[in-house]
Amino acid sequence: AGGSAAMARVYVGSLDPAVTARELEDEFRVFGVLRSVWVARKPPGFAFVDFDDRRDAQDAIKDLDGM
Repeated sequence: AGGSAAMARVYVGSLDPAVTARELEDEFRVFGVLRSVWVARKPPGFAFVDFDDRRDAQDAIKDLDGM
């Protein structure tokens, strides 16, 4: 498997509007290799974190859901 098919995207909601992509990288990199982090600005309050491995994304969702 390779390319975007193997990638896993995690939606992160209810964010502080001032949060940065760097802060999210620091929070999520403990789960695995990140491909990219995109933080919404208009409107703010959410982001997408792309993991290299779908299993790492699932671990992040399981650990952080509801925080």
